[in-house]
Amino acid sequence: MPNLAHPLFSAPVDGIDAEMVRGFLDLELEESFTVDYKRGFDSAAETVAAMANTYGGLILIGVDARQSDKNLPGPLVGVKAIDKDRLVSKMATTFDPPGWTPDVIPVTVDDKLLLVVRIDPDTVPRPLFHQGAVRIRLDGRNATADRRLVEVMFQQADAVSPQTYFSDPRFAPDNHAAPHNRDAYRTTPPDMVIRAAASRPLRRNSARLRLHGTTVDALIQALSAPSFTGGHVLPERLHLFARRVDAQQYQEPWAIDPEHGHAWLVRLAAGHQAPSTQDGPRVRLECTVSLANNGTSLDVFFDLLFWTQGQKIADDLWVQGCYEAVRALTHDALPTLTERLLGTSLTPAPPIELHIASGKREQPLLDDTLSTECLGQRTGTGGLRRGTDYLPDELVATGDLSQAVTEALRNIALDWRYLHPHLPLMHD
Repeated sequence: MPNLAHPLFSAPVDGIDAEMVRGFLDLELEESFTVDYKRGFDSAAETVAAMANTYGGLILIGVDARQSDKNLPGPLVGVKAIDKDRLVSKMATTFDPPGWTPDVIPVTVDDKLLLVVRIDPDTVPRPLFHQGAVRIRLDGRNATADRRLVEVMFQQADAVSPQTYFSDPRFAPDNHAAPHNRDAYRTTPPDMVIRAAASRPLRRNSARLRLHGTTVDALIQALSAPSFTGGHVLPERLHLFARRVDAQQYQEPWAIDPEHGHAWLVRLAAGHQAPSTQDGPRVRLECTVSLANNGTSLDVFFDLLFWTQGQKIADDLWVQGCYEAVRALTHDALPTLTERLLGTSLTPAPPIELHIASGKREQPLLDDTLSTECLGQRTGTGGLRRGTDYLPDELVATGDLSQAVTEALRNIALDWRYLHPHLPLMHD
């Protein structure tokens, strides 16, 4: 097995350059459990799946085999620029569960375009099926796992906690078993929910923390705009967003949901009232705060609940809604709660998740709810189910939320089998 300390295995994607790849090739490592060379991308997806189910590794595409020894790298033949998209498309349509892909990094070496495919085993939803089979990596070749090994992999997957790459299933809006999700709506369940979610670990001695009235009041103030009437009205940007859904509906100020207001779980609500009859589209805003895991973690959700009354939500509206949810969570809710509970807001933002899901148990698909014209041509079949992704940490850290949301939506589009989305501009 090669030395996994080589920087090509762990360097940031934007730090991988021609010099690093050339240095790796000059080592003349044989194909092994964690190294493979491909002339073209055609068989790469199978090797990706095999490495993903074993130790991870690197695949260099555009490198021919040496004539004297097929296990060693030979001449650089390069690939076409479009081959990256073709490989990503192939993985998206042949991997199960869908949604996971490795790093695919184009690098030009000696005037030849190569693809460096890097598989991090800690991010893989094992067992990863490829065309209905579970592939594993042996020394320099792929094989199909037998039934016993597949059973072991499922057992291991059940035994470990979710890796950070994947969303926390508790945070999914359509996970009705989660304690901070609704078991039922007092009125008609929403057709769609957009959720921005985050979980921040608290100190081990923080089990005594409570959501006191001063903390909840500070959160309401952070989510509100000044008002001559003294009410906690929506800020201008959210007010205008709600008007785009329906300009005639009265917008309620922020208030505590009477069913969710105690020392460990508080839900605030604002915007349109949930409809009890077929009387026009609505959007309601909710911010839910939970001191979870016996008070050792702070879970915060910002939700947009849509009732469409049979109309599809326009592309630019739901995309902007994703941005508004993320912005309200990261700019307003999280800093305020962190300051109140931890005494400082000068801490890095925790991982931010974005979810798009149906609010109806009996109708989990979004096909009749979302307009998908901006996503382009679909390459697969099946209904649109919940879309979920993390926002890139580095973009959130630098405050580039529009680009962070764009990247997350591109990954969600890929999960939905849309390879070339053209997302509308988000307004800050």
